[in-house]
Amino acid sequence: MTTSWVMGLLVGVVYFLIGGFLSLLVVPAVILKAILGGSKGIRGLFKRRLHNQLPKVAEMKFQHDFVRTKSGTRFHYVHTGSEDSPLMLCLHGFPECWYSWRHILEKFSGKFHVVALDMRGYGESDKPSSIGEYHIDYLVNDVREVIIGLGYEKAVIVGHDWGGVIAWEIPLFYPEVVNKLIIMSAPSRKAFMEYLMGNVLQVLSSWYIFFFQIPFLPEFVFAVNDYQFFEKFMNQGENKLSSEEVEIYKNSVARFLNYGINYYRACNPMYKGLKMKRVTKQIVQPTLLLWGKKDKAISHKCIDYIQKYLPQLSVGFLEEASHWVVHERPDEVCLFMENFLERDDDVSS
Repeated sequence: MTTSWVMGLLVGVVYFLIGGFLSLLVVPAVILKAILGGSKGIRGLFKRRLHNQLPKVAEMKFQHDFVRTKSGTRFHYVHTGSEDSPLMLCLHGFPECWYSWRHILEKFSGKFHVVALDMRGYGESDKPSSIGEYHIDYLVNDVREVIIGLGYEKAVIVGHDWGGVIAWEIPLFYPEVVNKLIIMSAPSRKAFMEYLMGNVLQVLSSWYIFFFQIPFLPEFVFAVNDYQFFEKFMNQGENKLSSEEVEIYKNSVARFLNYGINYYRACNPMYKGLKMKRVTKQIVQPTLLLWGKKDKAISHKCIDYIQKYLPQLSVGFLEEASHWVVHERPDEVCLFMENFLERDDDVSS
């Protein structure tokens, strides 16, 4: 029994204890709110629909396909543009799906083969049952194997939220598959931990990471009133999703909510992943980071910590955007991306 294993176990137990404490606050609050809402509120605690039919708004001109990786995992993806063009691979976050990248698919199909992936556990992609199989190692390896499975050697990798967290790690483990990085609303893991250690407000804003460690209860809370949290959580800015668009996310995520939450559960150091070794400590690929100034999940102030490790980082702020920069400010996001991609750096496949 190694010291690192024992430390991982102890920290893991702390995660559970904090999550358990938060459950004692969150779950009774949700139930109390329902009771105060009368019979309608109480019914809402258990109101669910299947959400197994995609609305018409999802019927876009893009192609839907599947790729099976070397490890045997099958991924659903949506794509557009010539397959002879360089690959742009888009990685969504929680609780999202390929549809989050619809504006990027439209904008960049003239110069890239743009692929929007449904990450493992989402939509029609495979959903491993073990929490440990959502460890960051598996997620990073997925991206490398998808790039290769699509017939490319490297890609421009675009990631938002959890997709961004994964994107930060790829050039540290598999630098050979990364041409450029474009990351939105997501810090690198090392920078985020440093930021957390010195910022009480961010710790409080990140309470859900610990709450997600507890089984079943987060799924119950998010499912209240037929997954109403999707409307509230993803509509924080001015450019709000329509009810039909929200239904797309419910179809892709709500039916399989535990798998998306497993990304957070697998952050617990009790899970060891594939024990992959970093081949470099420094990201050398051109990198663009976009952040909404009104992001309530993670403050843009953590960018100072990211730049400590990546001084050549290009940063773009979206003054009026919250966490959901792509669907709130698609034109601004695309302009930042276009200017970044037009630099003289090689983007060949």
